[in-house]
Amino acid sequence: MKTNRAWRIRRLVWRVRRSGPRIARPLSRVLPDPGPPEKPILVVGCPRSGTSLLLQALLASSDVRSVQSEGHILWDEFHHPRDRGWDSDAREAGDVGMRERRYIYRAISLVVRGGRFVDKTPESCLRVPYLDALFPDATFVFLRRRGADNVNSLMEAWRARPRFVKYRLPEPLEGLGPLSGDQWSFALVPGWRDLRTAPLEEVCARQYVACNEAVVEARSTMTAARWTDVAYENLVDAPGDQLRRLFAELDLPFDGAPARFAAGLEDNVSRTSLTAPRAEKWRGQNPEAIERILPLVADTERRLGY
Repeated sequence: MKTNRAWRIRRLVWRVRRSGPRIARPLSRVLPDPGPPEKPILVVGCPRSGTSLLLQALLASSDVRSVQSEGHILWDEFHHPRDRGWDSDAREAGDVGMRERRYIYRAISLVVRGGRFVDKTPESCLRVPYLDALFPDATFVFLRRRGADNVNSLMEAWRARPRFVKYRLPEPLEGLGPLSGDQWSFALVPGWRDLRTAPLEEVCARQYVACNEAVVEARSTMTAARWTDVAYENLVDAPGDQLRRLFAELDLPFDGAPARFAAGLEDNVSRTSLTAPRAEKWRGQNPEAIERILPLVADTERRLGY
């Protein structure tokens, strides 16, 4: 009996957390502005760079909470690409309006309830100035990954349809073979129309370049104290050391559940992983395609320190 009651309570809490952002828009019109959350943590990284795994590690702490696994319900409410001529997912500081500011702050306050807000939305790579305007005291956690492995993971995820499909485009993609059509996965990058006849590996390489270059450019305009870095390769090789350092830089305690998560990271494969992590997995999955795009990602890799 007690077990069933506890399950019902957990289920109710889960439903409230899921529905909170949906009721925030009408509430934000009649309730006072709660203001921005204090010291939020914003994880940015190219799609398939390991951001979901990093979010799981952060959420192991009872001090932080997220709205959903990704914050699309926050960031797309006022800025869906279809409302902007299907340009891209990129946003600038000047795009923040008063109504959406009140909505976002209210939605976060309904869920976070005194904890620190953490968000991981890969498209946020293209929105750092926008997020900075919303959260002037946020800390950005930049997760980077080698180009070959990241692009390979993107390719495999594009093929895992309907999973990861984000948009139905107004103009079809024509160079993807059996994947050709109007479906687009992950971040809609600026200039995507130039890729309408490109093969899958080039589309994914351009996503890798656009997302990482946008972060590097935005970061150069901000103070270093607002940023901390994690390399995916270091995270999976030495999770305890990397997470202990990260938690210290974020002023979060690294004990209890976070420490246990790090200790068992080999068994805690991200929910979005298609296959178990392995270095240079691309050599056994898409070797010829990845070899072709290595020149496209080389400059970006160098800027990321590889």
